[in-house]
Amino acid sequence: MGLIHAWRMQKLVADARTAHQRGDLTFVAGFDLDRPVPMRRIRKEIDVIIRAVEAVGWHCVGVEPFLASVEIGFIRA
Repeated sequence: MGLIHAWRMQKLVADARTAHQRGDLTFVAGFDLDRPVPMRRIRKEIDVIIRAVEAVGWHCVGVEPFLASVEIGFIRA
């Protein structure tokens, strides 16, 4: 994991924590694919994001790919 990836994950978890503390009912995380990536790496990244955000108090309700991006929806656990 590179420094940019670590920084983005830290920001994502901080945003999820802020939304949870604010009382939001839903949270959406996602990422864009800027080049062709093997599906195995994409699934691994999805799993990493889900584990990190669920640890804050969210529950994953769906993963939706769209062209060159992926959106992961969460609700309050």
